[in-house]
Amino acid sequence: MSNHSNFWLDDYDIDWDFSEDSDGVDISNAQSQRTANLIRLSAARRAVANYVTILTNRTIPVLFNDQNMSMTDGKTVYIGSDINEKGNFDVSVGLALHEGSHICYSDFDMFKTIWQNIPREIYNYTEKLQIAKEKVADVVRTFLNIVEDRYIDYMVYKNAPGYRGYYESLYNKYFYASVIDDGLRSKLYRIPSIESYLYRLINITNKNTDLKALPGLYELAKILDLSNIARLDKPKDRLGIAIEMATLMFKNITEYDAQSAMVGPSSKSSPSESQPGSDSEPTDEQSDDQSDDVKDGADDQKSAKKPKDGASLDDVLGGDATKVDNVAGDAPVEDIGEDATVSTTKREKIRKAFDKQKSFLKGDIKKKKVSKKENQILTVLEQSKIDLIDVGTEYLVNQNTVGAIECVLVNNMTRELVMSEEFPLGQKSSAYKDPFKNPHVVDMQTYINSGISMGIKIGKRLQFRNEVNIDKFSRRETGRIDKRLLHELGCESENVFYTIATSKYKKMNFHISVDASSSMRGNKWFRTMRLCTAIAKAASMLDNIRVTISFRTTMEKLPYVVIGYDSAVDKFVKIHNLFALLSPDGLTPEGLSFEAIMRTLPKNETNTENYFINISDGEPCYNYNGDGTEYGINYSGEAAARHTRKQVKKIREMGYGVLSYFIAENDSMSDKLNQLFKIMYADDAYFINVDNINQIVKTLNQKLMESVDL
Repeated sequence: MSNHSNFWLDDYDIDWDFSEDSDGVDISNAQSQRTANLIRLSAARRAVANYVTILTNRTIPVLFNDQNMSMTDGKTVYIGSDINEKGNFDVSVGLALHEGSHICYSDFDMFKTIWQNIPREIYNYTEKLQIAKEKVADVVRTFLNIVEDRYIDYMVYKNAPGYRGYYESLYNKYFYASVIDDGLRSKLYRIPSIESYLYRLINITNKNTDLKALPGLYELAKILDLSNIARLDKPKDRLGIAIEMATLMFKNITEYDAQSAMVGPSSKSSPSESQPGSDSEPTDEQSDDQSDDVKDGADDQKSAKKPKDGASLDDVLGGDATKVDNVAGDAPVEDIGEDATVSTTKREKIRKAFDKQKSFLKGDIKKKKVSKKENQILTVLEQSKIDLIDVGTEYLVNQNTVGAIECVLVNNMTRELVMSEEFPLGQKSSAYKDPFKNPHVVDMQTYINSGISMGIKIGKRLQFRNEVNIDKFSRRETGRIDKRLLHELGCESENVFYTIATSKYKKMNFHISVDASSSMRGNKWFRTMRLCTAIAKAASMLDNIRVTISFRTTMEKLPYVVIGYDSAVDKFVKIHNLFALLSPDGLTPEGLSFEAIMRTLPKNETNTENYFINISDGEPCYNYNGDGTEYGINYSGEAAARHTRKQVKKIREMGYGVLSYFIAENDSMSDKLNQLFKIMYADDAYFINVDNINQIVKTLNQKLMESVDL
């Protein structure tokens, strides 16, 4: 990963250090590792999509390549699954921005019908060399791509300076390789063939370029005129320049092997010598033009704007020289000249680098695919809005900070996620094709239905919260004039004003965080879920009440938090359809989870009361022994309790009242648990017997009946 991404990329919590198999992203046996890697991949895609949206001011889909898509189709930008590899992110962003800009600026239909715009003049030159019309159309399309790319990249580079680092990474990979420099300095690509012109035009802004290398090359640079590329603001203008450049190039071509062109680039035959006939020899007029071009290059090159060593893309795309982008189409095997100082191996490397440049211009760039299964999982993760959050940076053990611990935060619990292998609280047994026939789910549904009935009763009793009371007070000394009292002014009465007092209940936010560790199984889980359902149902019947319910657990080595329900965005039917499918599992990363949850809490507002309600049944407990490459973590005991206390303090500082309930099966609580619970929640800690869990409802009832806003 380059430094250009470092300053903001941490917001997406992308970790670049994970291995890959032949299909794409890491598919290790560890479920949490696979999920974490796919979450990182999803975060990278969202980051790129955000930048494309900002740049283009359009919502352009950015998707992973899963069908050998190498280029944009004019509607969608495709990225490879290797975006998370070190060094690839900036290049991928630059490429996505480039393709997104094509969608905005380019006329894709014009590329498809390019042959309709080729003038007869071009064929007058190409027919002598037996260049097929299909090849002519391909070359003209190449020149159009050159002009299009130069215009697009200039506009982006000049108008969006924040993206320059991505473009520089992109160009450094495809256009500023040392092997390209070697080719430009050599005697190769100096024979007037299509390949030679394309090679020189693509790299015309390279510090090693030679505008005298080919006849007419300097004139081509002048026609392109990158210093004034902004003039080509219409697609038809760019097409006109492309045709003019192609015409000049074909006029100067003297070398073309028609037989090799028929064989095509996939042939493994070695380049054959060009045997131009009398028709392919330059005419006197052409010779004069060539000598003039060489003379012009010698006389005017001192004044030509060429990039200096180490020139930045600001010079390149600003037109200080004439850099041309890559070339479309696979060129035939043509004579590119000989250079005794260039070995066969070096020559092959130059050719491959040139092929990459041409592929780039064509848009035919190899992008690593994601497998069908991975793409399905990525779709589920995207819909669930899953992030990886660094937590635990303040967790101290023996006065030493453990360091960041990754926590999975699911912002939207969907049915697809609940039914997937990537969800730790789902039904793992495959014995029931219909999960609602699972005995656990059947029992859960009974408690959910009971909670709905309870919530309806509570909601009906609290309907007065929906009322707005308006009181009018007449005969005041100040206020608004009461027209009905104007006649009293003649009777020396001056109190003809009135005031109005409006009273209504304040807005309230309740965030209920539920311990979903394995120790909550059974009666505690059933009754807790009934309680949450009742509160959510009652709130759905009242105005200005927002209820959010989150569950916290672990998935192997990762703390895991899922927002199961948010009345601000979800319909209540979500509880009815999904909550019965949840089954507690894993450990209790109390404070680590709270760190992640704080990112989802609404900000405190005037005339709004906020409450954070914790329901748990044990001390914080999260252990990860490491896998040989990572440090071990022991999150438990007093150290974990004090870390949790810090997070609870932060929640209070956000303007939230804290209510924490410890639920147990009996009427006693060990001295150790009692001490830890007091450390974490102080006076806001309450002990509740599971059979009396409805006491929590009474507490919330009192809160709901208070807080009148005048």
